[in-house]
Amino acid sequence: MEIFLKRDSFVGFTPAEQSDVDKIMKLKKADVYRCEIKLARNYEFHKKFFAMLNVGHNATQLDLPFDVYRKVMIMKAGFFTAYKTDKGTYFEPDSISFGNMTEERFQEVYNRVLDVILQDTNLDKETIEKELVNFF
Repeated sequence: MEIFLKRDSFVGFTPAEQSDVDKIMKLKKADVYRCEIKLARNYEFHKKFFAMLNVGHNATQLDLPFDVYRKVMIMKAGFFTAYKTDKGTYFEPDSISFGNMTEERFQEVYNRVLDVILQDTNLDKETIEKELVNFF
């Protein structure tokens, strides 16, 4: 189980999101749990990336489910692995999960996906930024 915590003003930690509270509530009281503390990638920036994709998905001419759209945008931005097989080449988008990508690399993905969205839609950067402000 993975949960995200925020350091509180005292000695403890508090759950970062409601989903983390739900996970913690499933744990038995008084049991001892081992955890490893790592500084998470910027969670708010991760949510902003998905909000940006949502804006692009709503403005695109592509008729794709959101999850497919997300993968296509990541690959169009150049973040994928190609596997050659005897039946052709298979392409897989890079994982943007917290464990698989550094903050610096994720910022690069964000910026390049933004460029792809700008090319594929009639939106400009200012419009997207205004939509992202309204999203939060």
